[in-house]
This record gives sequence, C-alpha cells and structure tokens, in this order.
Amino acid sequence: MTEHSGTTEQRLHDAAARWAAEPDGGPADLIAAACTALVDGLDSPSLRELAGTSKRDPTAHLGELADRALRELGIPLPGEIPPGYFAAAGGGITRRPGTDSLWLAVAPASAPAGDFQVLVHINGTEVTADGAGLGMDPYDLLVPENRLIATAEPRTVPIARCTCGVYGCGSTDVTIVRDGDLVHWEWHGQVPMPHGVSFPAARYDAEVARAAADHSWETPVRTAGRLVLSGIDHEHLRRHGLRADWVANDRLEPETFVVALRFDDEYQVFVDTPWRDRTPEGLAREVCRTLALPPARWTASWHAIRPARTEPPAIAGASWYRKRFW
Repeated sequence: MTEHSGTTEQRLHDAAARWAAEPDGGPADLIAAACTALVDGLDSPSLRELAGTSKRDPTAHLGELADRALRELGIPLPGEIPPGYFAAAGGGITRRPGTDSLWLAVAPASAPAGDFQVLVHINGTEVTADGAGLGMDPYDLLVPENRLIATAEPRTVPIARCTCGVYGCGSTDVTIVRDGDLVHWEWHGQVPMPHGVSFPAARYDAEVARAAADHSWETPVRTAGRLVLSGIDHEHLRRHGLRADWVANDRLEPETFVVALRFDDEYQVFVDTPWRDRTPEGLAREVCRTLALPPARWTASWHAIRPARTEPPAIAGASWYRKRFW
C-alpha cells in the first residue's frame, strides 16, 4: 500500500469515482466510505447526510449528494484530478510521490489463450490478474514498439485482457506520462487498484528497457516473429494499403511460418514461408526479403472479411489465390 492511497480524502474520492462509473454496483461502498471519512475526522453537512443514507434507500440522488460532499470538503470531483496527483489531506491536490516499483516478466499464458503474456508487478504484487485477468501478448506491448516507454505526451496502452485471450472482452488500460523525474500510471477499465501509481523515472526507464531486451523466454517461432515484426518495412506495406496483423506458425502445418496482413481492412492476406531447417534469424531474413518486394510478386493467399466479396484485392498478383477455412 503506498502512502497516498491512505489519505481519507483520496479514499472518499475513489469511492465517489467508483460509484459514478458503476452505480449499478450498489451504494454500500460509497456509504461506507462516507462513514469512514466522518470517523477519520472529515465533516460537512452533505457528508453526514451521505453517511446516514441506507443502501435500501432510493439511490438516484446519491451522485449529487457525493458531489456536494466533495465540494464542501475541498476535494476534487471524479475526473478533476490530473495524472500524477491525488486528493491531499485538508483538501486540494498534491503531486503523487514516486514511491512505487515496477517489475515486468513474460510467462506462458494459460489455456485457452495459449502463447505468452506480459506480467506486471507493482510493489511486488502481480496486478494483471486483478485487472482484466490475463497479461497482454508481448507482440501487443513490447514488439515491434515498446509501448511502455514514457514521454511527456500521455499515451494510453492496454495492460491486461480477458482470460479468454481477447482484449475488449475484458480490458485494463493505463495512461502513461512522464512528469520530470517521475512516471505516472493511471488505470482505466477493470482496475486492479483504486488509485494510480508513480515511479522514479530512472528506475522505470531501466526496467522497461530491460524487459524489452530480454528474449530469454522466446521459442524459435517467437524469435522469428519478433525479428520479422521489427525488420519488415512497414512504410513499404502502408504504401500498398497493408499493415501487419499477426505472425505465427500455421496451426495445421507447423512447419510453415505465416505473416498475416490486413489490406484496407477489407481483406486478410497471408504470406507463407516454410521453415526448411532454417534458424529463426534465417527465416526472418527470407520473410523480410519477400515482403520488401511489390505485393504483386508475392505468392500469397487472401480472404475477404465480408463473405459476399469474391474478387481478390486490387494489389493481388498472378500467384495469389483465395484461402478457404473449410
């Protein structure tokens, strides 16, 4: 537990924010927070009224009552605290201290998702399980771009997905921003803790760089995939309306490495390369050489995202054929 999570003002603010986001969850948490705030020494007319509310009472007015209590106490309303700050004792806000620690690890993902996940440890506790449930695939977080790098421009990245393996079915995001000598994370979606966290920037940078450079967990196909995603000419693909979607061995023919691309969000395009006893580095070089050619010169298969579409993509060459999944 970090120091800022213990302020009475912040706990009351967090309870109001949870109620505003999910009023269907019931008022018990909000009422209990109001009671605790009174015990801890906060006091205002609306706070007393909120604490005296029964969870069986009509709840339509609770949001307005909570907002009034926060205003009377000088506590910002939900959404009004900027990243990296928290509700200070006595009212107002103050900068969050950089007392949190980060450790990242890549581990196998349990079925049915398969593959791998990036586990996020905050202050020694793994938090993706307490969020949406499953860490993100390294391809979605560390390869080919390390999306955890902190800049002065805030960016929001996925940090956890549903245990079924699908991001969106369940999701946890963080907004990452550099603030001088600190890096702040603010949680969104299925949050693993009721408050953001702040790291010393130098330690954060070192850990994020270490995790991205650690390939000890990789299988041969994962090494090939990383080298392909990092080595292909993405700008060349964009000029032809293509973007990389995923890379993996073919599930039915594991001796074949597949690069799946999207064409104008209308087609899936698949470029197959047999392993033929190649090393991951050798395979990746061959794939990158192929994808550097004009698409019309590829041997590729295509699949229309809209089933009614039967014509091939406009960029298709003579060696392209329609892929069928049945």
